[in-house]
Amino acid sequence: MSATTARTAGERLRRVRDFTAARYAVHAPDYWLVTIPLTLVMFGTVMVFSASFTIGLSQDGNAYYYLTRQLIWVALGLAGMAVTYAVDYHVWRRFSILGMLVVLLLLSVVLMPGVGQEIYGAQRWIFIGPLSVQPSEIAKPVLIIYLADWLAQKGAKVRLFSYGLVPFTVFLGLLIGLLMLQPDLGTSALLAIIAVGMFLVAGARLIHLSLLTGVGTVAFLVMALGSSYRRQRILIFLNPDANPDLAWQLIQARAALASGGIFGLGLGASRQKFAWLPFAQTDAIFAVIGEELGLIGCSVVLFLFLAFAWRGYRIAKRAPDTFGTLVAVGITTWIIFQAAINIGGITTTIPFTGITLPFLSYGGTSLAVTLTAVGLLLNISRQTVDPALTAASTEAHAPRTRSLRRRAPRDPAPAGRLARGAALASGSSRPRTSTVRGTVVRGRAQSGTFGRGRRASRNTRHWR
Repeated sequence: MSATTARTAGERLRRVRDFTAARYAVHAPDYWLVTIPLTLVMFGTVMVFSASFTIGLSQDGNAYYYLTRQLIWVALGLAGMAVTYAVDYHVWRRFSILGMLVVLLLLSVVLMPGVGQEIYGAQRWIFIGPLSVQPSEIAKPVLIIYLADWLAQKGAKVRLFSYGLVPFTVFLGLLIGLLMLQPDLGTSALLAIIAVGMFLVAGARLIHLSLLTGVGTVAFLVMALGSSYRRQRILIFLNPDANPDLAWQLIQARAALASGGIFGLGLGASRQKFAWLPFAQTDAIFAVIGEELGLIGCSVVLFLFLAFAWRGYRIAKRAPDTFGTLVAVGITTWIIFQAAINIGGITTTIPFTGITLPFLSYGGTSLAVTLTAVGLLLNISRQTVDPALTAASTEAHAPRTRSLRRRAPRDPAPAGRLARGAALASGSSRPRTSTVRGTVVRGRAQSGTFGRGRRASRNTRHWR
């Protein structure tokens, strides 16, 4: 082996070793992903107090009623975030099936009389002392981990109708069916979006996704139009002024956004929250932000969510394995689309569903679970792989593109060619063509082959 060949082989081996070491190395997390959620949580805590102190004072005689509980759930969420940040995200894969069974059990138990508490016509909460737990919120991260594990194990089989689309549809239909019994159309739609997004990234066929989307759209329309109050929400969305009593919250939210203008009325100066805007601290928190901080405050909130989407999907693209990619995609899609559904509903861009705004709305289980999921995303960011090392590894494993055929040297004189012709006529060594590992090389009988072909050892993963 020549010195040049040895140096080339050593360089290729070094690239593979560097990529392998970097793939499983733990480094610093994505600090932008730490800053953005914490900024939203601190800002949301201030806005919850601004929107709720009048409600707490009138209902419970304590202006700090909602603020105190919000701070408790923030502390619990930060504790969960610290745990999921410190524990390797692969560990949660072991509990994916058990976690999903527990979620299905909780979604069934909350429907039992005497166990689940009905509030405003929906039976979604289980009260444990002074705190309430909403199983549908716990279902979001558990669904993401379970689907990521299931899709990663399926691999290329997700493209098959019987191994991919059918079991995926049956499972998702069961989960959404339990949610619709509460009823909870907003969370059902959100879980469907999360699942379909992960199914797409896992490599599902577009024709299967089109079929699934079509069937799902028809099913949601049937469920939405089959219930009187959901049908009224759609009619209110189409024409809020036709029935002011039913569209009261949307009309007041629209008035709050309009009165805020560009710069807002000032922090704490909202007028609509004084018994005019229902659920100002939960569903309509974005309207209070618009009234007090104006278009500028709303734009900052939108920018922070867009920045979160950028960092989250960037982590998904650089995750070290398929499971990590799918988990990151699921968490990012969950938070971004939940924010879009809430903001779209309160601005009458889409039908109102009553879903909370992540990090900003008052809501115990929702806030704690969302912060815990962010910790999981941060743990994946600690194990991301540099695209430069990925490209180097791909090049090192790729087959060599230059020709490996070694040509016989041209004889400088006709006498040499005559001598070689005589040797061939006498039956001595003659050139021959041989195939080695799928690569055609040219050599001589007495010296064997001069080059070896090499196949690519592996294919690059989806999203790499």
